[in-house]
Amino acid sequence: MAFLLSEGHFRYGLSSWLPMSNTVTHKVETAVRRHRMIGEGDRVIAAVSGGVDSVVLLHVLHGLCDRWSMNLGAAHLDHGLRGEEGREDAAFVTDYAASLGLPCVVERADVAAYCREMRCSIEQGAREVRYGFLRRVLQDQRADSVATGHTADDQAETVLMRLLRGSGSSGLSAIRPVRDGWIIRPLLDATADEITAYARTHGLSFRVDRTNEVQDLFRNRIRHHLVPLLQREYNPRIVQGLGRLADVVRGEAEYLDQVASTFLDDHSRIADGRILHLDLDAWPNAAPAVQRVLIRHLVRTVGGNEERLDFDQVEDTRAWIDRGAIGRIHELPGGIRMECRRSELVVCLGSFAPFRLDFKIPGRVEVPDTNLSIRIEEGPAADAPAATPRRAVFDAEFVPRHWTVRSRVPGDHMSPYGMAGRKSLKKLFNEWDVPRLLRDRVPVVTDGDRVLWVAGHRQSSEGMVTGKTRRVMVAELMANTPD
Repeated sequence: MAFLLSEGHFRYGLSSWLPMSNTVTHKVETAVRRHRMIGEGDRVIAAVSGGVDSVVLLHVLHGLCDRWSMNLGAAHLDHGLRGEEGREDAAFVTDYAASLGLPCVVERADVAAYCREMRCSIEQGAREVRYGFLRRVLQDQRADSVATGHTADDQAETVLMRLLRGSGSSGLSAIRPVRDGWIIRPLLDATADEITAYARTHGLSFRVDRTNEVQDLFRNRIRHHLVPLLQREYNPRIVQGLGRLADVVRGEAEYLDQVASTFLDDHSRIADGRILHLDLDAWPNAAPAVQRVLIRHLVRTVGGNEERLDFDQVEDTRAWIDRGAIGRIHELPGGIRMECRRSELVVCLGSFAPFRLDFKIPGRVEVPDTNLSIRIEEGPAADAPAATPRRAVFDAEFVPRHWTVRSRVPGDHMSPYGMAGRKSLKKLFNEWDVPRLLRDRVPVVTDGDRVLWVAGHRQSSEGMVTGKTRRVMVAELMANTPD
């Protein structure tokens, strides 16, 4: 059940009474203008857990709807961690949104199962599942942004957590007012005291999550012990001071982000939307501070979660790149894999699954995990184009009409065109300097028994075109074009 605010529910206890009900509203308006969070006529989804912060968030935004011509809705996710209490939270949020005349999307997730599968902490898993849910709501509702109820106290706690863990500037930037262009935090300048005062003034009911009192959770120890200690013994305005620190460091981090982005634009390329190639000759020219940001950019660019990286992992990666161990694989959390080459660093997300696709001639087949296709056609020898690494040409009389495109398998051998004898595909990949990370995605074209062509590299001497050839089969490796 929901219950009314009482002094026992204050996060740190009210250090001063704030009777002006417009304090939080004013801070929200200021934050929205300063960070350009909401435009006139925008559709905004408020993420509402049922706690005091999110209840106040929805109440304030609802009061500003007419002024901003805003279309407001709510969303709530039951993480499946608190049983009946979680279901009661969902019912409370649904009723509260309805009382304001607002639509509300409610879902239930199995965060515990997700954490087991992803091998991450409950806190990290809950965050990932929650933001995945909010992104879906954003897209389904065709909204412009999702507002969350993070406050100045949340900001201070996050700064302290990351400071104690040894985070760099990116970590100390803590909670950003606007993230990824769609997550907004209108309450970020409002303190817990101001929010609880607002709730009391307006008679708002809210839910209390009892897990916020569990003392073996790192954030809760900071919330209930460290912050009050700092307020009492060192600085009564420590929350505001840590918020200013986050603002200053965020500005510096954003500058480094720009420098790193420019560096990647100048010295890297993306293949197939998921493989990044970085020029290692340019790497030493980047200052250590930029290199740290670059590593996070590399992870983000190939689809990884940079927030899973801690400072030591970033430093270990910098040291590994500096050692330049050619052909070695380096792995980071979330399935990020890197390989040092002679002059480039190759980065990808996850491994490439084996594939096998059978088709008839003529035909076309898309190569899995790439933006490539292989097209094979038959025609007169007189019209045959020249063979290249991306095009193979065979005498149609000496190759079958049923082909297979697959990934490499142990024991693969071929007789490369223009070379004497047979060689294993492993040796050929070494000679062709194919990165180990990418070998499983190279298309191998066979007739069932023989390797006819390693697409993008070399065709075999099987079925070679001669002066007696009448008709040819032409196989081409092509980039897929958008419809």
